[in-house]
Amino acid sequence: MGHMEIVKKCKETFTGNLDMILSFMGFSLGLFIVSLYYLINLNQQDIGLAVLFACLIYYVFRKKFKNEAPISPGKDELKSALNLSFYFVFLISILIYSMHLYYRPLSYFILLCVLAGIIASEILYVKKGDRVAPILLQIFLLSILIRSGIYYNFPSLMGYDAYAHAGIAKLITETGTVPPIEISSKYFYYPLAHIFVSMTQLMGGLDVKDGFFYSIGFANIFITAGIYLIGKKLEGPQMGLLAALLINLNNHNIVTGITNITPGSLVLCYFIIILYAVFSEKPGLVQAGLLLLATILMVLTHQLTTFVVFLAMISILAGKYLHNLLYGSLPTASGSFNYILFFVISLQTYWMFTYVTRDTSFFEMIFKPLVEVLQSGSSYSSDELIVGSATSQSSMEVLILHISYLALPFFAIGGVLTWFSRRDAEKINKFSIALVVAILYGLAYGIPLLGMRNFLTSRWFPLIAVFLVLVSASYMLKLVSLFSSRKAKVSAVFAIMLLFSFVMITTPGINKDNPLVGKDTTVRNQFKNIEIQAVKTLTGMYSGGILMDSPYDSCLFYRDPGYDVNNATYFDTEQIESKEISGDHMILLRRSSLGEPVSINDPERYGVNIIRPLPAEFFNSFDAPEYELVYDNAEVLAYLKKSKEAN
Repeated sequence: MGHMEIVKKCKETFTGNLDMILSFMGFSLGLFIVSLYYLINLNQQDIGLAVLFACLIYYVFRKKFKNEAPISPGKDELKSALNLSFYFVFLISILIYSMHLYYRPLSYFILLCVLAGIIASEILYVKKGDRVAPILLQIFLLSILIRSGIYYNFPSLMGYDAYAHAGIAKLITETGTVPPIEISSKYFYYPLAHIFVSMTQLMGGLDVKDGFFYSIGFANIFITAGIYLIGKKLEGPQMGLLAALLINLNNHNIVTGITNITPGSLVLCYFIIILYAVFSEKPGLVQAGLLLLATILMVLTHQLTTFVVFLAMISILAGKYLHNLLYGSLPTASGSFNYILFFVISLQTYWMFTYVTRDTSFFEMIFKPLVEVLQSGSSYSSDELIVGSATSQSSMEVLILHISYLALPFFAIGGVLTWFSRRDAEKINKFSIALVVAILYGLAYGIPLLGMRNFLTSRWFPLIAVFLVLVSASYMLKLVSLFSSRKAKVSAVFAIMLLFSFVMITTPGINKDNPLVGKDTTVRNQFKNIEIQAVKTLTGMYSGGILMDSPYDSCLFYRDPGYDVNNATYFDTEQIESKEISGDHMILLRRSSLGEPVSINDPERYGVNIIRPLPAEFFNSFDAPEYELVYDNAEVLAYLKKSKEAN
C-alpha cells in the first residue's frame, strides 16, 4: 500500500506541475537551439528565441492569468464607436482597392489590420448569452475582403497547382465526366473537389476562376464558424470568436483557401466539421453520421491532407487515453476507437487501389521511401535544409518574414502550457488538443529533417493551425486579462491583433502584386490581361516550341485549344548565361521581367531555381539580325529565328 501511495503522490506532483516542467524544458530547448547557431551555425535561432521567450513569459505571469472575463459594457460609448468605425473603415478599404488595378497600396493593408484590431476589441465585450452573429459577420466580411483582394487583383488564377486542378474542373464542366487517368493523373481517383467546382460553375453560369472562389473559397471562410463553436464549447464565446478571427488572418490558411486552391483546401472544411462532431459531445446517430460522411468525402478528396487529419484524430484519442491514466477521467467511448479503425481501414484500402503510375499504388509511393529511410538513414537531408539558406535581405524584412510564421506558434506555446496547468489540464478536451499541437508540430518539423520530402509537411500547417488558433486565442485573452482597466485591455488586444494581422497579410506568399517584404525574391504568378492575351494570340498562330520565363508558362492555361502544351518550355540558367537558344523556338519576353524577379531553372541541380530579373543583356540579345520580332503588344515581345517561318 505504501508503494502505491508513493506512486500516487508522484503522479499528483507530476500532473500538478506539468506546465512548470514543460516550460522549463521549453526554455532549455530554446536556449539549446540558439546556442547551436553559435556552435554549428544552425540558422534557426529565431525559432529558438520564440520558444525561449514564450516559455519565459508564461512562467513569469502564470499565477496572474484570470479566466475569461468580459468587459461590462454599461454605458460604454467605445463599444458603439467600434461597431460604427468597422463599417466606415471597411467601406474606405473597398474604395482604395477599387481605385487601383494590379496593385494594392500600403494604406489598404494598414486599414485591413485596423479592421482586425476593431473586431478583436469588440470581442472583449462579449459575454455568455450575447448574440455573436454581428461579430461573426464582421469576421466573414474582413476575410472576404482580404481573399477577394488577392484573388481578383489580376484576371488570372494564382498559384501553381491551382492551374492543374482548374484544368480538370474545366473539363468536367465541358464534358460532364471526370477526365481519364491520362489527363487527371492520380486525381482520377480523388475527383470530389473538381466536381464541386464544376457543379458551382454550372449552377451559377460561372467561369472556372469564379467557380473556385464561390465553392472552395467561400467554404473556407464560412466553415470557420465551426471553429467558433468548438472554441465556445472549450472555453466560451470570446475564445471561439477570437480563434475564428485568427484562422481567417493566418497566412497558411489564406494560401490554402485562396492563393493556391487545391483539393487539400476542401479537406480543411471537412476537417473542421469532423472536429466539431468530435468535440460537440452530443453522441448519437447525427454525430456518428456526420463523422462517417465527412471522413468518406475526405478520403475521396485528397491523399496527404487526409493523412494529416488521420494523425490528428489518433493524437486526440491518444490524448484522451493519457488523460484517463494521469487524471483518472472517464474513459473515452469505444466509438472513438472504432472510428479510428474505420478511418485507417478506409484510408489504407483506398490508397492500395489508387495508382500514381501504371504499376505504383499511392500506398507504395508513400511508404517505400519511409521504409528505406528507416532501414538505411537518409541521404537527402542537405546542409541547406538543416542549416537554413542564407539570404541577403535587410534585417527588417527578415524580422517581418520570420515573425509571420512564428507569431501563431509563439502564442500557441503559451496556450499549450496554460492548458497543461493544474487548472485547465483536468478538462479532457483541452488536454488532448494541447497534446495534438505538440505531436503534429513535432512531426511537421521532424519529418523533413529525416530527409523525407514525400510527406509534403509544408502542406500540414493550415490543418495544424485549426488547433493552434484555439490555444493561441485562449492565451491572448489570458495576456489581456493581466491589464486591470477597460481601456488598457482594449488597447492591448487592438495592438496585438493589428501587429499580428500586418505580418500575416503582407507576406510574399499572399501578396505578389505589392510585396512589402522580400521584393527581390517574390515571383509574381498572377498575370495582366495584356500578358494573357499574348499567349492566346500566339498559340493560335504558332504550333511549334515556345520558350518563356517561369512562371509565365502558367499562362498556357489560357492557350488556344489547339496548341499542345508539351511544346512549351522555360528558360534555364545555361541559356541565360550563354545567350544562345538551340533549336527552333519562338521566344516570349515580358518587359516586366527586366525589373521583377522570375524563376530560372538550374538544369545541373534538381529542384533548384534561381530567383532574379532577366539580365538586360540576355533580353537585348534577341534584338539581333538572326531574330525577327513577330509580336509586340507593349508588354510582351515574341521573336523567331529568321530561318523559321511562323506556321
